[in-house]
Amino acid sequence: MHFQDDEEVSQLVKTFETCAIHPAEFRHYMHLAVALWYLKHFPYDEASQKIRQGIRRLAAAYGKTGYHETITLFWLEIVRRFLANGHSGEPIFVAANKLASEYGNKNLIAEYYSEAALGSAKAKSEWIEPDLQSLNENVTKPRALAKTPSPLGRGPA
Repeated sequence: MHFQDDEEVSQLVKTFETCAIHPAEFRHYMHLAVALWYLKHFPYDEASQKIRQGIRRLAAAYGKTGYHETITLFWLEIVRRFLANGHSGEPIFVAANKLASEYGNKNLIAEYYSEAALGSAKAKSEWIEPDLQSLNENVTKPRALAKTPSPLGRGPA
């Protein structure tokens, strides 16, 4: 388990928002937990804006570059679907630990995108659809996910 209680997740969000965590220390499971927190507290468009702006702000605070819109929105969609598949009523720390357990492998994205697609300037600056398989085909629970329409067709907010 990564998180012991909801306060721990809330503190992580605060360290993210205030740039008190170095990007090198901001692990994949932490990104997922912050996205989860935003999606549980705000409508999708607002949560999306907060996570995207927050990642850019954190990178800039430490002189880092390389924000990637498609990667950010891919993982936000994974978290959104995770919540839609029966985890929305759980305490945040319980859901965050399950999310990290199920989607802690950040290489999952390689099942959906080729290196060429993710490496493109377009993918870095705006949402592009997966080129290897659709998000609606399979993300661990294919039948449940196929019933959950993707908000990503709208593009960045």
